Amino acid sequence: MEQYVVRLTDLTGWTYLGGNDEAKKPIELVVRAFEHDVLGAVGDGPSAPSSEPVVVPLGQGRRLEGKHFFVKPAPPARACLISHRGLLE
Repeated sequence: MEQYVVRLTDLTGWTYLGGNDEAKKPIELVVRAFEHDVLGAVGDGPSAPSSEPVVVPLGQGRRLEGKHFFVKPAPPARACLISHRGLLE
């Protein structure tokens, strides 16, 4: 399973990581935070999250389950690096 690295530079909104509307069961995505705590959330579509955010503490990872995945830096927001694995695209 491939792992992707993303630098979060949008400090005001959610960054869309990807997803699949046609998934028959929830997709599992593991998000790992580097440099700063991150918020992760899932949504029913690619426009915005529909779940409560989960905190991914600096140096740790969290598993999210859903169809579409979003992340943003936790307050106080600053640019930071994350990795994720689980999406095919």
